[in-house]
Amino acid sequence: MKHFLIILILLTAISTTTSAQHKCKTDILVQRNTAEYPFIKEERQRINAFTERWIANPINQNSRTVVTIPVVVHVVWNSSIENISDAQIRSQIDVLNEDFRKLNSNHSSTPAAFQAIAADTEIEFCLAAFDPAGNPTSGITRKQTSINEIGETEDYYDPVKGTPPWDNKKYMNIWVCGLSYYLYGYAYPPGSAFPNEADGVVIAPHYFGRIGTAANSAPAHLGRTTTHEVGHYLNLSHVWGDGNGGCNQDDFVNDTPLQDVETYGCQTFPLLDNCSSSGNGINFNNYLDYTDDACMTMFTTGQKMRMLATLNGPRASLLTASACSVTSVRNILSETNAFSASPNPTNDELYIELSNQIKPGLTFQLTDLLGNVLQEFELFQDKRIAVSDLPNGIYLLNCKEYPMSVEKVIVSK
Repeated sequence: MKHFLIILILLTAISTTTSAQHKCKTDILVQRNTAEYPFIKEERQRINAFTERWIANPINQNSRTVVTIPVVVHVVWNSSIENISDAQIRSQIDVLNEDFRKLNSNHSSTPAAFQAIAADTEIEFCLAAFDPAGNPTSGITRKQTSINEIGETEDYYDPVKGTPPWDNKKYMNIWVCGLSYYLYGYAYPPGSAFPNEADGVVIAPHYFGRIGTAANSAPAHLGRTTTHEVGHYLNLSHVWGDGNGGCNQDDFVNDTPLQDVETYGCQTFPLLDNCSSSGNGINFNNYLDYTDDACMTMFTTGQKMRMLATLNGPRASLLTASACSVTSVRNILSETNAFSASPNPTNDELYIELSNQIKPGLTFQLTDLLGNVLQEFELFQDKRIAVSDLPNGIYLLNCKEYPMSVEKVIVSK
């Protein structure tokens, strides 16, 4: 019995070590490519130098322009359980928008010491409404493959075995495909992919979204694996730095405390380690750590600035991409300014004020980002509508008679 317990402990230790090394292999891919290809190392150095200059420029410190990134999700499946539903995919887009806009339902559980640096990144995501040829699309592609763990073979983007990417200057490509049991996902930070066609994000299907098969994948069941990997795609490192950790490793973000190694489970504040052994300790609830999904709550202001630098530098082409529909998460204002809605954000009521230039009797719809109609009503005069029953998130208020007049509504309680 004693020998059995020793063996069990050793196996558990080996399993834990493997998981710790490979839950996300983004840093492994970056280290491999920069070591093998000098031009990739030079490009990564150039990008990081640009990032530091951009962040240091005072003009860039007060960005208030919300940007929207078009997303295409390529489902490359071997077994039918990997062929996840459209609804599960859309739930992941919801998670991204909530997490990146600080509308996540658990943001209030952020320790008080970190609340001042918790950021609304002003980055949003939409499933593409148009494909590269300009044809309407759901933003989702599907392909069956004969390869079981195709994400590990890196054939996920092969034209025959997988699905080739859409133009990575106009879309963020996400492949949902089979991975080894201990691997959740990975991404290519800007300038790190070789060949370039691999550029994007790769996620195991049972960690994508928060419904369907993902609902059974606790503690990584709330879609935050993708939040984590999209952070890498926008040039964030793990909060303990690249590599195997240690206090000499850094994530190049000024407001994240130095951290020794990754964090698992759900921790309590303050969590101290060798690098931050006093005070507030480490930012264990950061999306770029390995904390359980339920206990991840925030990006920092410094991480926000690093991602915005990426969207003004190596991934700037995404800012002018037009693959989102007119009912995307962008604010779209018509020349007529048919109406206005306030307060925005709101936690209770929304006051809709009609323009003096239009006639009354208009039909309004309040929808979610997927186009589902939550409320529909006619307005003959200014009106207040209740939104207190809606969960935190981003919604769209549109007028049928003025289809280009759309207001983005944020519910935040």
